[in-house]
Amino acid sequence: MGERQARITAPHELDETFRSSAQGLRAITRRVQGDEADLAQDACLKLVETARREPVKAPTHLLFRLARNLVIDRLRSRARTLRLFRPEDHYEQGPCSLADPERVLLATERLRRALAVIDAMPGRRREAFLLHRIDGLSYLEIARTMGIGAKAVEKHLSAAMLELVQKMQADELDE
Repeated sequence: MGERQARITAPHELDETFRSSAQGLRAITRRVQGDEADLAQDACLKLVETARREPVKAPTHLLFRLARNLVIDRLRSRARTLRLFRPEDHYEQGPCSLADPERVLLATERLRRALAVIDAMPGRRREAFLLHRIDGLSYLEIARTMGIGAKAVEKHLSAAMLELVQKMQADELDE
């Protein structure tokens, strides 16, 4: 039995699983437009990590299950984000009026408060937020940079956005 289990998680077998499952992975991840490749790659990485820890008897089945779970997580995250933030098309798209001093002062104060909220965030949360919002890195790039999983990146970013929105709204109510 030990020989069979070792063969099941051999690197060449995982490679064959990835190659033969490519079309199925695309079918699963296409529901998340823009992140299909990242999700497929994350599922493959999770399968490799699992195979390193323990024998995998049905690698294709596990790969598809991992991909489905990642898709569900990403869709839930997007739904949460949409509930928290207005879509861009709801913002005023007209030409910018001349910058009157009061508007400049209010915008500068709002920016100062936002930066204070970001500076007060826990270190890993702030790092993930800045890598995504300022440096424009994808979740997978952030995960590699920080040495954590993509799911952890997603949690850090969700928490950062929620904290920023809540504290900015609370500040506006205090005024």
